[in-house]
Amino acid sequence: MGDSNILKNTFPRAIRLSWEDVEAMVWDIFLSLKSSGYNPDVIIGVARGGLAPARILVDYLQKKYICTFQMGHWVGEEGLLEKPTIVFPLPEVDLSAKKVLVVDDISDEGGTMEEVARYLTPRVGDIRTSVLVSKADSRFMADYCPKIMQDWRWVLFPWSRHEDLLSFTEKVLQITGGATIEEIIRILEEAMSVEIVTSEIEKVLLDMQQGGEIAQGTGNVWTLI
Repeated sequence: MGDSNILKNTFPRAIRLSWEDVEAMVWDIFLSLKSSGYNPDVIIGVARGGLAPARILVDYLQKKYICTFQMGHWVGEEGLLEKPTIVFPLPEVDLSAKKVLVVDDISDEGGTMEEVARYLTPRVGDIRTSVLVSKADSRFMADYCPKIMQDWRWVLFPWSRHEDLLSFTEKVLQITGGATIEEIIRILEEAMSVEIVTSEIEKVLLDMQQGGEIAQGTGNVWTLI
């Protein structure tokens, strides 16, 4: 198995949020909107992370209008880009006289939300922003944010947990050369200080196996192919 210090330095400390946690945070945004008197005409969920909370917020606000566009650090097969960019733009819709609220899940450094605001401001009548979680030192502070992290943690959201754990599991297998489900869970829990559910790693391993990325050997040890 890999050196414990290497493992701890490889994986970030994390927190996990349940759907109930997310609903409570979106409710806080709803209450803040009401107390501020801002009544948006349209909710815009930034894909991918803002889609689920935007839909929940539309329900709380009893609004019918929601749209989306996608930001990302990639374009086609070009690989990662230094700055986030528009992957899929807004649909052909006139928002020039509309008050909009932009919803995303997290603001780390703030670059994504900066680009979002730059993109939308000339296209809408009025804009305000909201994120569920923000780093305290993010260079972009949303108008509405129920959770500000003084000490940064990787956030395992319900809608991106599988993708995150797949990436972390792959790193475990790279470092260790092979591990059982129990060893993967122990390594991630110790390194990230967060609970990992067995069924989550089972799904990750099945996904990787079906993709031809891993194989199971003797002693139920999984290795990268």
